[in-house]
Amino acid sequence: MRFAWDEHKNRLNIEKHGIALSDSEQVFERPLLIRLDERKDYDEPRWIALGNLDGTVVVLVFTRRGNTIRSISMRKGNKHERQIYQDRVKTASHGLRETTEDD
Repeated sequence: MRFAWDEHKNRLNIEKHGIALSDSEQVFERPLLIRLDERKDYDEPRWIALGNLDGTVVVLVFTRRGNTIRSISMRKGNKHERQIYQDRVKTASHGLRETTEDD
């Protein structure tokens, strides 16, 4: 899977949200909640993901073009979004436990 973004949009995203679109690849390395963005009719399907970037819940809007994920915007999640993400990740991992050196 490849990742892409518009460099001008990346700079604007850093100025506005303090997060680089160039970091969006890291979000896909951890559990994600993804849904179709149906807020308006775009020229292509857009997706909204709740994910984790360096311990911070983020909202990433992206589209897919072939084997490329194109990041459109990314910001820190608000309180409600953080709670949804934490609840879903906890539910998904229910019944699993971390192992320690003592195991």
